[in-house]
Amino acid sequence: MGALHLFSALLATGRKPTTPPSPTSLFVGGLGYCGARIAASFHNAYPDCKISGTVRSSERRDALLFNPPSWLTGAVHLFDLDVEYAGLDYSGVADLMGSSHIVQTVAPIADFDRDPLLALHGNVLQSSSNLQYVGYLSSTGVYGDHGGDWVTEEGSELRCKDAKSRARVVAEKEWGKLEINSEGPRVDCFRCGGIYGPGRGPLFSPVSFLAAEAGSTDEDVGPPKYVNRILVDDICGALLAAASCERHRRAGGTAYNLVDNDPAPRKDVVCEARRLLLAAERREDRADEKSAAPKRRRAIRATGNKRCSNSRLKDDYLWAPVAPTYKEGLALLLEGSDLLL
Repeated sequence: MGALHLFSALLATGRKPTTPPSPTSLFVGGLGYCGARIAASFHNAYPDCKISGTVRSSERRDALLFNPPSWLTGAVHLFDLDVEYAGLDYSGVADLMGSSHIVQTVAPIADFDRDPLLALHGNVLQSSSNLQYVGYLSSTGVYGDHGGDWVTEEGSELRCKDAKSRARVVAEKEWGKLEINSEGPRVDCFRCGGIYGPGRGPLFSPVSFLAAEAGSTDEDVGPPKYVNRILVDDICGALLAAASCERHRRAGGTAYNLVDNDPAPRKDVVCEARRLLLAAERREDRADEKSAAPKRRRAIRATGNKRCSNSRLKDDYLWAPVAPTYKEGLALLLEGSDLLL
């Protein structure tokens, strides 16, 4: 949702819009699947915004620079988290310090499973006078298992037991410390569901593989096992909505469930993807195109059974997903929509 669209939506509800300064420089931690699309969406909404970011390898950096996308108006910095764990070089730190907006997509890794930007450059972030907004991509895995019940950001306990999710909880709290009432940047921690989009998700598996998954009895025993998911471009839309509208500040930042309206068992989604592919008469083509796809069920990381409510995000930022459920999302992808809001 662009700034003008959001402004009109606010007026329609009778709410007084409070518009923060437009982004002048965006720094994206991790220009991967999500990070690159977020960068592109910000470029579309704010063409004058300088966009820089990080990659983990020199190969990825060289690939981006060989044929630079239109959204890449700044530098691509190598963020060493694998060899010497040295972080950004001088120019990278300068871009980080000069940024008005930061979006961090890199999960906690390495030293004590802390957020790498905070672990290596927290002093820069704390001393920056330019920083207005931070969007941190976390995970609904922080909730752990709630037996299929609905969970909210304020009313539900974080029951995660796995190390990766527990590290996310720590990272959320550390990012939140940058927001101190009216001082410091606004900080939003977006707890994303399972991310799907162009090239990612059940729609991009061969129909024969989907048939095997749809026929599995793993989810037929016991209560439904719900999965929360989100279309990648709805992540972009949420970040644009947050950048375009001031919210009531909460010391310590604010957590948002970034999910669609319909948590559903994985089997239901797989069956819908298979139905769409068969209806489009793409069965043989898809099987040929994806001949290298897995021939058996993939291991799905268990993040607990719960249904995450997205009401707070809608209320605070008037966020409206382009894919309210997985059905609309899969249909959009099958149509070949480039999405990018």
